[in-house]
Amino acid sequence: MTVTPSVSSSKGRVLIVGATGFIGQFIAESSLDACRPTYVLVRPGPYSPSRAKIIKAFQDKGAIIIHGLVNDKEFMEKILKEHQIDIVISAVGGGNILDQLTLIEAIKTVGTIKRFLPSEFGHDVDRADPVEPGLAMYQAKRRVRCVTQESGVPYTYICCNSIASWPYYDNTHPSEVVPPLDQFQIYGDGSVKGKRDM
Repeated sequence: MTVTPSVSSSKGRVLIVGATGFIGQFIAESSLDACRPTYVLVRPGPYSPSRAKIIKAFQDKGAIIIHGLVNDKEFMEKILKEHQIDIVISAVGGGNILDQLTLIEAIKTVGTIKRFLPSEFGHDVDRADPVEPGLAMYQAKRRVRCVTQESGVPYTYICCNSIASWPYYDNTHPSEVVPPLDQFQIYGDGSVKGKRDM
């Protein structure tokens, strides 16, 4: 069954990938609150009760839920064309960062996307000098940036630094981190200097 959004598409149709994650939820809610036709890509179920609740809340606000995988190029091309998507926002995290490479290929093939926002929402990966265990994620994001820029697809990066609450290696929100009482973790060899941009 095809569902037609009840809001005008004059604002542009938005596809959000990773909308059930921490940052993605805020992006999806903002898009819906702005009365944009909002499409949300979610992996096929079954879903945990909390994820099912999030998806239901999006539907209740008017989102069109699309079940599928972002790393399926033919599927992504099909939904981008069928739904006449104008803007693609990715909020995928962690181990799924490189799935965006397939998404970029699909966007490039379709050729009608007006703006792509890859999953950044952290430090500017080209201006940061991380050590492991965070370095691998930075390298993946740098690769996505490189492929995005080479693709010719119009893009925007949103870097909000640690405000996105992901500054720790295990993705724990800072408010949930108990200060060390008897020992603490030193990243790298301990000689990396912190720097502050003005």
